[in-house]
Amino acid sequence: MTLLSAEPLSFGTHYRRLLIGVVVLGALTQFLLGTFYLGVGHSPEPRNLPIGIVGPPAQVEPVAAQLESAGKFDVTTYSSPEALTAAIKARDAAGGLEITSGGVVAVVAGAGGTLPAATLKTVAAEANQRNNSPQTIPRDVVPLAQSDINGASLGYILQVISLGGSIASLGLGRLMPRVRQSLRRGLGHVAALIAYALVSAAIVLAFSSIYGVGSGADTGELFWTYALISLAITGSISGLVTLFGPVGSLTGGFYFLIGATISGASIPWTFLPHFWALLGQWLPTGGGAQLIRNSLYFPAASNTTALLCLGLYAGIGTLLVLVWNIMGNRDSRTSAIDVDALYPVTGEHHHHHDTSTEAESQP
Repeated sequence: MTLLSAEPLSFGTHYRRLLIGVVVLGALTQFLLGTFYLGVGHSPEPRNLPIGIVGPPAQVEPVAAQLESAGKFDVTTYSSPEALTAAIKARDAAGGLEITSGGVVAVVAGAGGTLPAATLKTVAAEANQRNNSPQTIPRDVVPLAQSDINGASLGYILQVISLGGSIASLGLGRLMPRVRQSLRRGLGHVAALIAYALVSAAIVLAFSSIYGVGSGADTGELFWTYALISLAITGSISGLVTLFGPVGSLTGGFYFLIGATISGASIPWTFLPHFWALLGQWLPTGGGAQLIRNSLYFPAASNTTALLCLGLYAGIGTLLVLVWNIMGNRDSRTSAIDVDALYPVTGEHHHHHDTSTEAESQP
């Protein structure tokens, strides 16, 4: 019996359709990604950016009203420069303006993002120009570290964790030993996810410290921050891989291509369209960006939302992995590689047996 046809396959309608499909899919993907990236990052403008203002009430009120009129700023009046500084360090305000006898001073937090800082500097400069006041020097109350002068490290770290997590999740989900799904296998899978998160955190901490990123922050807090982000990403991807197979790992690509862009790492949520800002806040990349930034530069800020976001992704993802395995091997799903065939672990005698038949007979 001939298993392979000696006659070469001809290029027919089927292959032309396949070729056209690949071209169309590639072009559509390029169009959608291009539209997305330019839509969110081409010309970002503030949307209800929370800022503070301090100064003589007679001067503060008209300036605050003017700033709020266009919907770009959400202005809060503070009683003193110290109160404004405290609000910025707690991330209740992205920055602010201080009205003095010598002109309007921009009070910024460089570590909170270049866009809010640049916007406030522009507002102060325009106000001084209108009032014929001398230009003032901005006051940066939370500056970026010299080792991370452009603030891009946060985004790079998120991309590394996202890409590594998608690869690890696919491997853990599809290369598990060919055994019946059980509580033991589920616990082993969850333990592997936790172990990977700890190793991932150590690696991120190691290469970031080489370049001085986080040198002034609490090392222990940073380690657990990276570990939680990694577990949230790998756990959520693993849960989907468990349910849908390798296609679930595409979630990692979504985190990498879309999630990192709308995470707030480079473009703050107050500069994104509302839909993308809302989605970005509730992705593990968004929660991760907020937690990393706070750990690095804003220890007084609240982490409640970020911890809730990351905890849900990590908890639900690992719970899916555990419950799926407890339910039993209902569809005889097995690993991509027959690990048992490579390394027999059952029985004391090395006799031949048909593993595929056994797998098919499992309930």
